[in-house]
Amino acid sequence: MKFVLSFLCLLLVVTNSVLLLFQYDAYSSGLEEDGQAFLYEQEVEMKVKKDKIVIKQHFTNIPNEQVTVLWPIISENRSCDLDANDSCNRLTEDMTTLNAGESAKQSISYEIPLVDGLTDGQLIENFLVKLDEGGVSLTSLHITDEVKRGGMWVSGLPVIGKTSLELIDYTLSVGAGDVQELYWQQEVLPVQYEDDHFTIYASNTLSDEVTNLLGELDFTNNEHLAVLFEDNRNSIDASRIAFIQQEDIASIQQELIIKNIQAQFGLTQDDQQIAEVLASFLLKIPVGSTKSIWMYETVTNYLTADQRLEFQTTLLNNKQTTAAKFDEILTNTIDLKTSFFVLNEQAGAENFPLLFEDYRPVYINELRHEEMKILFKDSKVLYAAEPLLTTLGYTLNDTDKGLYVQNETRAFRFPIQEPFYVLNKKRFDAQSVPFEVIGSQLYIEEAWMIRLFLLNIEKQDKRINIAQSALF
Repeated sequence: MKFVLSFLCLLLVVTNSVLLLFQYDAYSSGLEEDGQAFLYEQEVEMKVKKDKIVIKQHFTNIPNEQVTVLWPIISENRSCDLDANDSCNRLTEDMTTLNAGESAKQSISYEIPLVDGLTDGQLIENFLVKLDEGGVSLTSLHITDEVKRGGMWVSGLPVIGKTSLELIDYTLSVGAGDVQELYWQQEVLPVQYEDDHFTIYASNTLSDEVTNLLGELDFTNNEHLAVLFEDNRNSIDASRIAFIQQEDIASIQQELIIKNIQAQFGLTQDDQQIAEVLASFLLKIPVGSTKSIWMYETVTNYLTADQRLEFQTTLLNNKQTTAAKFDEILTNTIDLKTSFFVLNEQAGAENFPLLFEDYRPVYINELRHEEMKILFKDSKVLYAAEPLLTTLGYTLNDTDKGLYVQNETRAFRFPIQEPFYVLNKKRFDAQSVPFEVIGSQLYIEEAWMIRLFLLNIEKQDKRINIAQSALF
């Protein structure tokens, strides 16, 4: 049987070597651009038993300097692979480091427990050893199921071949990049479409419209993606595995585009909004949730054609994909400070408008206040109310009767949407409302702030000074 498996592996690898070579070269170039300290290849042999997975992991092209070994937290019985020559001559006794040395290939073994056995629809995460500061350029994944469960294994790598022998089931996958998750389900879905970017598993044959769409999708990420056309019943969130319940054009397009962007820029499901906005700008089409589309259209409509091109180009070349970095790029593009993306991230489902800020730091009673924001909106200058007033010694209490602001000597009440306010139980009429809620934050207009809270404001070239009046 060992001879049969060896021959099968050799045949399958040779058959696909040309295709994988192109994918590997492209992926390696991408990793180098991402600033990885080094690239390595890995071959992973997995024997799936009833209550555990026994793994042998072989690393190739390891640099000759010292490398930290990052073990999966759940791994047990860690050791070197004694079946391989010189497999652990660089591995330290505590198995946390590969010492500096000339051996570019090292092999280890360990076990991943299956506490409840292997269940239908199970996702196994963070199960492989990593080499710190290294990027995986190519992975070969051998899965031998000694229980002969049948079913299908999905990792995101292209499946080169599989077979069922008398005592085992065997699957071989080879492709660019690392394996972050491994999924198993009992029902076997046939492959209905496959190209360099993804493999589509579905019960039914795909329509010509869907097939044409898949062929037209232009992916910039080199990591292969596995797509299952079925309900994501266990709410699986995986970097290289996607579930699409509705086989309509919009669902397919959005899911694949977002997964591609997340993989390319290292984004997780928690970064869904950023991934959707980034995809919209890079593809120049609205993608994602209603809010993500609104954010994309808001910025796009503000920018000139040249600014849009500059913004898109900088986003594509950017390695730090965060809301704060988006704001930095947009600020540099329009030469006006904004926190549009950060504030919308903080605002949840609410829409925070595209507003611009005073770039100067704010000092309150001679102390710099990092949380202070000053916004320009509709010809008004608005100050973040809570950090300002709490620093001045006031407490704020927002109730169903209005906003209460008070200290030891002065007590204000500002009714909701009514043109008056109360100071120490005396009512005063007002022509406008002092406070305004933007996103989920409360702001106060500058003229009202000076008048009500007896403040002096001095605006210098490099700072803004706020101090309580001597009359206070």
